[in-house]
Amino acid sequence: MGNKKRVVVVGGGAAGLVAAISAARAGARVTIVEAGKRVGQKILKTGNGRCNMTNANIQLTDYYNGAAVMPLLEAYPSSRVLGFFGELGLLVTEEDQGRIYPFSNTANTVLDVLRDACKWNNVDVRNGQEVTEIAAAKPGYRLTCANKSTFDADAVVIATGGGTDLLSALGHTVEPFSPVLCPLKTDTKPLKGLAGVRARVRVSGYEDEEAAEPRIVSYGEVLFRDYGLSGIVIFDMSREIGAGGILSLDFLPQLSPSQCVNYFTAKYASLSTSINELFGRTPNFTELMCGCFHTRVNDAVVRMAGFKPSEPATAKTLPKIAATAKDFRVRVTGLAETNQAQVTRGGASPWEFDSLTLESRLKPGIYAAGETIDVDGRCGGFNLHWAWASGIAAGTAAAK
Repeated sequence: MGNKKRVVVVGGGAAGLVAAISAARAGARVTIVEAGKRVGQKILKTGNGRCNMTNANIQLTDYYNGAAVMPLLEAYPSSRVLGFFGELGLLVTEEDQGRIYPFSNTANTVLDVLRDACKWNNVDVRNGQEVTEIAAAKPGYRLTCANKSTFDADAVVIATGGGTDLLSALGHTVEPFSPVLCPLKTDTKPLKGLAGVRARVRVSGYEDEEAAEPRIVSYGEVLFRDYGLSGIVIFDMSREIGAGGILSLDFLPQLSPSQCVNYFTAKYASLSTSINELFGRTPNFTELMCGCFHTRVNDAVVRMAGFKPSEPATAKTLPKIAATAKDFRVRVTGLAETNQAQVTRGGASPWEFDSLTLESRLKPGIYAAGETIDVDGRCGGFNLHWAWASGIAAGTAAAK
């Protein structure tokens, strides 16, 4: 035991746990120093409690700052991460769009196997200890906690997630932390009456009203809220589009603009014949839109186009209705529910760390993993994949 390399992992979240297990399995004597009462609590909230562990289709372009850690992402595809968990006895299943979950369908199972792996690999877990300083010592480093307790280490893995200033104190460039992957606040007037409604749409995000081309385009389910928009597709938008940006909702992504006009034209012609024979009038917008979308979405599209649902539709109004259904625009005013954001952006510059081992280029023996580094991915298991992959890489390297 005395000759084993001493590795201290600061932070017992997703990245910290796998870093500790990996270091211990590589032969190190490992201690996790966690500020909270228990390790891994944030894991339980991932994937709405189901833990979207990784994705079968990991690409470099799925990550902000991914180019800085390309060797690591290439060395740790989802198959290798799943191999790590397979060795711990975890069963998984793949769902739509490559999303991978524990077969149990609960995040508790993932945390259970990680906690057990810490036990079986003699990882010493110290909860309720907030590290406030890391200083050079001979040999290695000395970590001091808020309660004045200390830990000595030959190598340190910092995996504290968003909000740490430990790396800044060590001389690293650290971008301020901010929440991403969260709902968006928007102008609420166009969304009047839509709270609680869900719709599958194509969303195009523009930096501002003047932008000719979208910055990001995604397809999925949107949930209308009283303050704006939510849903996985909106979470992805929040990574790229901030206050002043424009979101364009396409309620008929399966139709081209001309096909959309043709659809409403044909429907109007059919309704006009029937309604004229029965009531001697033309159809109103409520009748025209019936069967297209949720009834409240129908009304919102009509109002956005400049009409009232109860007023008569005419052949001349159909292109405007079709255009609005394809390009329903709302202005973003900010982020919403930031306290429940799935991940943070910011942290230490990844360019200041080895692109495969995540060892500091400024302080040898210091490693970082997870959200501590300024790398984040889109929704769908990509952020947890980064936590696992970076933790395994840093922990394994720290033990050598």
